[in-house]
Amino acid sequence: MNFVLHGGRGKTLFVTGTSVRIVQEHQQERHDKALLLRHVTAVEVKKPGAFDGFIQFTIAGGVPHDHSASLTGGAFDAARDENSVTFTDQDSYDLALKIKLHVESWTPPAGGSTADEIRKLKGLADDGVITAEQFAAGTRRLLEG
Repeated sequence: MNFVLHGGRGKTLFVTGTSVRIVQEHQQERHDKALLLRHVTAVEVKKPGAFDGFIQFTIAGGVPHDHSASLTGGAFDAARDENSVTFTDQDSYDLALKIKLHVESWTPPAGGSTADEIRKLKGLADDGVITAEQFAAGTRRLLEG
């Protein structure tokens, strides 16, 4: 299942079956950040009201976010965070809730980790079962999610 949420500050959130991408286009610069779902440890969604709403991702090894004690609900912090996208409308909020559910219910595919799958491909390449090009394409597909 794929989702696209167009947020504030030139950010767009793309969610696929295995990853989250946050792309920010500002003036003539483009920043593109990808997070694999297996690295996401928490998703926070804040409904828009007096302040912007947001969806924010916490990743393994990152600083956990707790905006419950914040006067603004963390909207100002979220606007500056590279792992979040802000929004102002109900439709975006509804989509953010669907994304949160998707990310939180994600389970890794059967067959092992990405590293295990790459090792299997490497073995097939070493044995001459697949070509170097097929190995490279398979590795790229696994890493991009």
